[in-house]
Amino acid sequence: MMRTLVNMNPSHEVRTMEEIFDQLFGAPIRPANPQVGVLPIDVVEQEGTLKIRAAVPGIDPNELEIQIEKNVLTIRGEVKHEAENSETKVYRREVSYGAFSRSVRLPENLDLNNVQADFKNGIVTISLPRIPEEKPKAIKINIRSIEEPANPEN
Repeated sequence: MMRTLVNMNPSHEVRTMEEIFDQLFGAPIRPANPQVGVLPIDVVEQEGTLKIRAAVPGIDPNELEIQIEKNVLTIRGEVKHEAENSETKVYRREVSYGAFSRSVRLPENLDLNNVQADFKNGIVTISLPRIPEEKPKAIKINIRSIEEPANPEN
């Protein structure tokens, strides 16, 4: 009896799925400057509307910049560091401060004239409605009857 070993590597499968999602929705840009953060996003579709949600805690919504150029949505902002004086003792610093940016390539069939952005509890949600697909309509074609000319030789 011959046995065949199957080598499964779940982390490879997860990495492959992450690569597919990055190709579809844009990979997070890894900043060269460690002060610049990566903005985590969710991309979902509900009831014919593409929704992009981004967690932006500590940001005033008036300081967020959201734009679409050449079918690429970009979200930019900056978490400002509170001023500290020379007597401040820092025991731990885990909160990220600095500029962040995230760009996502959008599909072609979106109504970019009706985009909305809502901000609630540190989450910005950008709603992009899809353009309804035109349903093919049947066109009735009338049939003409063409009579053959009479043959004078008969």
